[in-house]
Amino acid sequence: MTPRQRRDMRADILDAARKLFGTKGYTVTSTADLAEALGVTKGALYYHFKSKEAILSALVAEPAAEIAELAAHAGERTPRELLGALIDLQAHHPAAYMALQSGDASVLQEHSQRHDFAGRTELIILAIAGPDPSPIQLIRARMAVVAVKEGAMAALVEGGGKLTDQMRLDLLQAAAATLDAGGRASD
Repeated sequence: MTPRQRRDMRADILDAARKLFGTKGYTVTSTADLAEALGVTKGALYYHFKSKEAILSALVAEPAAEIAELAAHAGERTPRELLGALIDLQAHHPAAYMALQSGDASVLQEHSQRHDFAGRTELIILAIAGPDPSPIQLIRARMAVVAVKEGAMAALVEGGGKLTDQMRLDLLQAAAATLDAGGRASD
């Protein structure tokens, strides 16, 4: 197998995993399901990834890098821009988010710790809350982030993995309205 064929097969495996993890969930999807979807043997999968967890790690790596970048530059964006970026992150990586929310606590904990999702989300929340935030501004910022996460996931499930422009706008307006008491949503 040439290096290009290996890259193509690896990409095909990740595409199949995105689809299956996104529709069936990570916990329910087996390596046999992935192999069947690709028309290959389980051995072919194991040649490219040592386990189903390794496939998930590869899927989570891209959104993890994007959230790290967003957190690193959170102070340079308005609250509304940050909320929109979080919506877009979930819309572009639904399988990774669905897998992490699959209910498998060990999967969630391992990837959360490895990529410091909690710490990076906290940086984003603090940027959304604004400089020297009051306790209610912090609460509202957390509520807005939860609204984005839960709302985007529900919209993606409802839309078969797709988020329309109108749904994105509705989600953004709902999350921004959570901040509105202190005038932060219009920033």
